[in-house]
Amino acid sequence: MTGYKEKQFIKIEPIEAFQDNYIWLIHNDQNCIVVDPGDANPVIEALKRKSLSLVAILITHHHADHIGGVSELHKKYPDIRIYTPQKDKYDFFNISLKNGDKINIPELQINYKIIEIPGHTRGHIAYYDMKNLFCGDTLFACGCGRIFDGTHEQMYNSLKKISALPKETKIYCAHEYTKKNIAFALSLKPHDMNLKLRSEFTSKLKITVPSSLDEELRTNPFLNCDSLETFKKLRDLKDQY
Repeated sequence: MTGYKEKQFIKIEPIEAFQDNYIWLIHNDQNCIVVDPGDANPVIEALKRKSLSLVAILITHHHADHIGGVSELHKKYPDIRIYTPQKDKYDFFNISLKNGDKINIPELQINYKIIEIPGHTRGHIAYYDMKNLFCGDTLFACGCGRIFDGTHEQMYNSLKKISALPKETKIYCAHEYTKKNIAFALSLKPHDMNLKLRSEFTSKLKITVPSSLDEELRTNPFLNCDSLETFKKLRDLKDQY
């Protein structure tokens, strides 16, 4: 069709790191973005294997297992843009982002809206392209992150914010915790059919993410808390599980 520019086909793939981290690789078979590269080596290997050019890094929060590989990647790919939460401090060059900001990655024809989702950390952000949410350690498949330098109230409100997104949103969290999270949820509701089905389905999988927000709303106990007090009690229970 004359004058029609076809939208690029984007692939999203996990790069496994450490024991259970996922570094998300977003690419179009030529250029790529990585999310939360805690370790540079598996990223460099993946880019070499797939002949990809790194153009940007998206950081959700400041923990070492999410930023540990950034400096090395910046040395190897000096022209990359590095995006970070505004409320955190980083010792590498970065472009800081706050709630409501929008960024454009022209090499992949992707736009991301920034959503502040504190709780796990004070400055935690998510990147949302209107279909996929890269939410770091705030929302997990059938779980949520621990409270570190954020507060329970912040986390509760952040989960409510995520819950309001379209149900078909794909949730790309940063850790493979799903089976343990489902086991905890089943300890609370052993006869819940949705949880039983999710447990059966995920038991056959090595990589269980992404999930959909619809699935999380049906099975994630932390998204179904009706008050901050209930959430606090549930998060404490999970910490001791």
